Amino acid sequence: MDVVTKNLKYNTKYDTLRNLFLDYRDTKRCLASFNVNDNYDLKAVIESANEMKTNIMVMTYPPVAELNTPEVFRSLVDGFQKVSESKIYLHLDHSTTVDLCKRAIDSGYDSVMIDGSQFSLQENIAMTKAVIDYAHSAGVVVEAEIGKIMGRGVEVKSDDDFLASVSDVKKLYEATGVDILAVGIGTAHGFTPTEPKIHFDRLAEIAEAIPAPLVLHGGTGIPDRDIQKAITMGMSKINIGTIVHSTYMKYAKIELDKAGTSAYPPFIMEKVLPKIKEVVKDRLHAVNFMQ
Repeated sequence: MDVVTKNLKYNTKYDTLRNLFLDYRDTKRCLASFNVNDNYDLKAVIESANEMKTNIMVMTYPPVAELNTPEVFRSLVDGFQKVSESKIYLHLDHSTTVDLCKRAIDSGYDSVMIDGSQFSLQENIAMTKAVIDYAHSAGVVVEAEIGKIMGRGVEVKSDDDFLASVSDVKKLYEATGVDILAVGIGTAHGFTPTEPKIHFDRLAEIAEAIPAPLVLHGGTGIPDRDIQKAITMGMSKINIGTIVHSTYMKYAKIELDKAGTSAYPPFIMEKVLPKIKEVVKDRLHAVNFMQ
């Protein structure tokens, strides 16, 4: 990362999230975005961001949004924002339905993702348009996806099956004007048995083809050097999830086993939260503060 970018602040306030993303792409910065599941890992992510003085995005995956409800999560973030020095943005991640996006928008989410990557290009465009029409009137940012992010049951047969096509990227962007775009370039959700092979040549072509800030999914398993390189090439948002919930579950189990029948949630979680914060800070360092 060049000296100018290293010296830019990551806790700068913006009048809109859309303007943050546009500025981040222009200045080669990236908003670290963490999937959270409840008030505990939400607290760990927000405290980490405060301590490292950076804006942060927290995301709810559809099963989380459906279980806890978008309304409850909006309230949780609002409560933490009152005691947070850093700006906290709330995002709906990987919704495959327009209806869930609309509910999140109605609940006050700052951004939503409509994931039509498993559908035809025409269907993807139609879904994205439907969400944008609803979201933009409320000032909500919309993320779409093209190409495939491997993992979580997504099957690919060849490079052509998962890499985002530059022509399709242009068609989707020109037809919808989507705010930010996740593109398949070789990353995968979750832990992977081998290091993900990122196709930087395809990323360069996509970044040249459209001006929209791009989104890097699968942030748990990507080497730090590749994260930094991707940021310099247009990635303005990175999604990180598996390392958070797997750490949460691992250490919660350890503490529960120790406590046995005397287990009490606040006492358990005060020991688990530092472990979650440790991995969150590590990923924040890789995204924003790597020297």
